[in-house]
Amino acid sequence: MSGDIFANIREDLQSVHKKIKGQLTIKAGHVGSYAHIEFSPMDNFIRPAVVISVAHFYNCMSAKVISLGAIVQFIFMASQVHRRIPEVTINSKSESDPRDGTQFPVLVGDYLYGKFFTTLCSYDMNHYLKPLANIIAKINEGGILRNNSLHSENSQINKEILKLEEAELMAGSAFLAGDLAGAPEYEKGLLFDYGMDLGMAYGMCRNGASGGEINKYLDSALKALEQLPNRPDKKMLTELTSLFRTTDGIVRKVV
Repeated sequence: MSGDIFANIREDLQSVHKKIKGQLTIKAGHVGSYAHIEFSPMDNFIRPAVVISVAHFYNCMSAKVISLGAIVQFIFMASQVHRRIPEVTINSKSESDPRDGTQFPVLVGDYLYGKFFTTLCSYDMNHYLKPLANIIAKINEGGILRNNSLHSENSQINKEILKLEEAELMAGSAFLAGDLAGAPEYEKGLLFDYGMDLGMAYGMCRNGASGGEINKYLDSALKALEQLPNRPDKKMLTELTSLFRTTDGIVRKVV
């Protein structure tokens, strides 16, 4: 994690990842033996951090909040496993790594998607199945568009891919955390907008976009935050957003 930005929610983040870790060992061994599930420190924490920070903003902390943080991370992990599956695999079974093939990663990705659903059921949050399933559909729609537009220089298509594959999950994380914490409808809309803009900025950081484009989305995210009530934990959301602020077009190495 970057610096002390997550210091106030570190214990909650550890609880999220303890919950995830407990689901990664199956009868055949650790799922990391069958698919690549290594991610950057920021990718490991940012989506659960959004969930927990929003919940803290509304003074809500519960097992359901921790579980929602794990759920959005399960969805991210599954989408990334499927995204990394190659079009062509090594022919020689003796030389191939199962993580670099197709069959095992597909099964691991599906397993992780299954864990998002079972966690919803275990914590009586089935009413979030529809919005989360819709997010998964959008992520996969983005993947289809990306594979159908390889090497495209059309900025609008590339932004739509980024929105579908990256920003929708961040927006849903913020919105559902607000809903779980009892936020008013208007504020849930602001949280969705905040998450969408943060997700666009974060995705652009990952893709090496220009600082000007990244800052434009960060400015929009901060405007959404400004319209929320002033509470102590609002600072956490502001600092999380400012992590990706660029200076003189230089993207900070946090992703």
